[in-house]
Amino acid sequence: MPESAAQQFAKLQRLTPQEAVDYLQRRGRLTQTFSWQDLWHDEHAQQFTVSRLARLDLLKAMQDGITKSVQGDLSRRDWTRDIKGLLQKEGWWGKVDVLDPVSGEVVTTKFDSARLKLIFDTNTRMANSAGLWDRIWRNRSTHPYVRYITAGDARVRESHRAWANLTLPVDHPFWEAHWPPNGWRCRCRVTSLTQAEYDKGYSEYRGAYEYNPDGTIKKIPAIEQVPFNKAAPPEEFISWTNKRTGAVSQVPLGVSPGFDYNPGLAKARNAMRQKIGLDKLDALPAPIRKAAMTPSVGGGVSESFAQAVAEAHAALPINARRALAANGYEVRAVSRLLDEHPELIQQRPAGYPGELDFRHVDGLTMHDKMKILIAEQAFDEATGEWLAGNAERAKALLRHEVGHALDRINELLLEIGMLQAWQREAQALSKALGIGAAEVDQEIRYFTGRGVDGKGFGAHEVIADLYAIRHGGGTASYVPVAEVFPDTMQILSKLLDEKGL
Repeated sequence: MPESAAQQFAKLQRLTPQEAVDYLQRRGRLTQTFSWQDLWHDEHAQQFTVSRLARLDLLKAMQDGITKSVQGDLSRRDWTRDIKGLLQKEGWWGKVDVLDPVSGEVVTTKFDSARLKLIFDTNTRMANSAGLWDRIWRNRSTHPYVRYITAGDARVRESHRAWANLTLPVDHPFWEAHWPPNGWRCRCRVTSLTQAEYDKGYSEYRGAYEYNPDGTIKKIPAIEQVPFNKAAPPEEFISWTNKRTGAVSQVPLGVSPGFDYNPGLAKARNAMRQKIGLDKLDALPAPIRKAAMTPSVGGGVSESFAQAVAEAHAALPINARRALAANGYEVRAVSRLLDEHPELIQQRPAGYPGELDFRHVDGLTMHDKMKILIAEQAFDEATGEWLAGNAERAKALLRHEVGHALDRINELLLEIGMLQAWQREAQALSKALGIGAAEVDQEIRYFTGRGVDGKGFGAHEVIADLYAIRHGGGTASYVPVAEVFPDTMQILSKLLDEKGL
């Protein structure tokens, strides 16, 4: 007996392509939100959220379960059962009061089976969408066209029905804002075509079978030839205001707000931004380009310290130095951190263990100001004096801080398996707390600490230290980072090799 429409759709949702798994695993950042409007477009490709779920551990459980489902290890029924049980155990099933951080009001939200189904379906369909784009774009030389397909039944939105059989080049702008799903519970999909299939000019369609009461086939519908629509519809937009942010955007007519983007393009856009930066760098006259790729030196810095910073910088792979310059990062040797930025005396490094303040810091990456600062002197609480670092300290600091910048530029923590490896190994390392000296405990907290976003500064510190170790030695640490984070090191090394960093 032929498959029903429901069976056909269920088959489409079995997300076996690795690209779909990759998309979910790249969403390494767990983010607490109150409304679906709090994250927008490309932010969803980097972050996983469930609105009004103010528990990062529960978010992580949902994300892990959805990833397992996409990998084929868990059905939607299994996922729903497991998450329902977890929410019931933790007191989050049914109606729950949560605080809206924007309005300050306490609002009642509800977690039930219908909402879990929506969460599951939306996340898996977006993963399928992103993975499909990756695959179609990669094979565009042999399959240069894309055809829009609806579910073909009475439930299809009229606006989506108008796009049925629309067939356009894969690089047509239409696909930037109309890549399905194009709304909540949208069942539309796309497929790629060869030049020969496009030139044929039509797709083939067979309607629903008719059956006798005993289940035998009564009538097999004839195959119909449905002409391609090869002309993109005129661009029509509606103004839509995000009530959470006040931002006004123009949304294509027929696409639900928040769905008017292609999730598979997020990674490509980041790569393009970096390419543009590199192209601009290469277009500079040689003396200016050299200056952009050379550390600057502040007043009061000793010649030996400045030379050590310059040598460590010059020893980095050329791709790393070009990436820093192309993305606007200035590497600067300074006497004291507070000499360059006295306003830091009023600040505390967010989430760091102990009473550390910026007087004690001799290396800092300021992403907002696009600066990597390597300070020769730092304040020592024990002696009450400003102590100067030597050449080896300068080189280790430079490598560590460059690791932070490259982490930010390439979003290393969002790469496949990176966050999961760090979380697993950080949890194992945390068991050593209280066994050794107080200094060791502080460093364990340093490398395993989690911030309010669920991933924590510790993950970024591990990546930066592993990068420093890779290029000549890490920062002075009681914790043998490469030994206690071997899986993270392996994933990072492979990634850095691929990028030449």
